[in-house]
Amino acid sequence: MEPQRKLCTALLVLSALTLTGADQAWKNKQYPEWTEDDAKEVMTNSPWAKTVVATPVKPEGREQQPGRHRGGIGIGGVGIGRSRSGGTEPASPAQPATLTLRWESALPMREAELKARDIGAPDVGDDYYAIAVYGIPRGAVSDDSKERQDELKKQAVLKRDGKKDLRPTRVDILLRESGPLVVYLFAKSTEFTWRDHGITFEAQISRLKFSQAFSTDDMTFHGKLEL
Repeated sequence: MEPQRKLCTALLVLSALTLTGADQAWKNKQYPEWTEDDAKEVMTNSPWAKTVVATPVKPEGREQQPGRHRGGIGIGGVGIGRSRSGGTEPASPAQPATLTLRWESALPMREAELKARDIGAPDVGDDYYAIAVYGIPRGAVSDDSKERQDELKKQAVLKRDGKKDLRPTRVDILLRESGPLVVYLFAKSTEFTWRDHGITFEAQISRLKFSQAFSTDDMTFHGKLEL
C-alpha cells in the first residue's frame, strides 16, 4: 500500500504542476509568441486583469419612496430625476454587478489586446497609469459630462500600505452600445515599485462600490514590473 500511496501523491503533484504551467503558459513566452488564447487570458484573468463583484450602496440622505426621486417624477414605478446640469440622472442599479478591471497602461495588456484584435480597447497615453472598468450596467452612467467625470474622480483611489493614497488625475467615460466604459488615469509622476507589494483600487460608479487588490509581486513580465 505504501508504494502505491507514494505513486498517487507523485501523480497528483505532477498533475497540479502541469495544470499550473498550462494556465500560465504566456508567462514563459515573449509577446510575439503568444497565441490568441494566451492574449485573452491576460485580458481576463491575469495579474493585470481581475473580476470583481460591485455591490450597491444606499443613497445618502433620507430614504426615498419607490418610484420617486428628489427633483423628478415617478412614472410606473420608475424614477426620472434631473441632474443639476439639466440632463437626466442615470438609473442606479439595485443589484450587484460583475466588473472586469484592466491595467490598460501595462505593456502586457496592450500587447494582449493587439494579439486578440481588441479594437474596443481604450487608447491610453504613456504619461498615465490607467485602469479601465468593463461590464458597467447601462443605467449606471448615462452621460460623459465633466460633472460626471469629476464625480467619479472623487470616488476613486489607489492605496498602498504606508504611502499616501493616489487620486486619479483624469477620468474618461466612453459611452458605447455594449455599455459604458470608464477609464481612470493616474499620473506617472508617482512611482510604483515591486517593493509596494500590493496596490488596492477602490471606486464607486453611481451606486456600485467595489475594491480590488493587485499584487506588484505578480505584475512582472520577464523580470520587469509592468503597470
